[in-house]
Amino acid sequence: MNKWTACGVIAVGAVLLGLNVSEALPSPYSIFAVLAGTGLLVEGVRRIYQLRRLQGSQNSKDLPG
Repeated sequence: MNKWTACGVIAVGAVLLGLNVSEALPSPYSIFAVLAGTGLLVEGVRRIYQLRRLQGSQNSKDLPG
């Protein structure tokens, strides 16, 4: 997963949580929106953190010394 896909996952999670907060979804679906939205947000943030750690370790290997 690249950075833009992870950002897209975060955006979809935020939209689902926003729909729940604005009460645009009927009651049974709001539970699924919260669960799915939170899961997507966590997964997206975890992927971005993982990508940054990977880039940081690659950049430190490129440095002389």
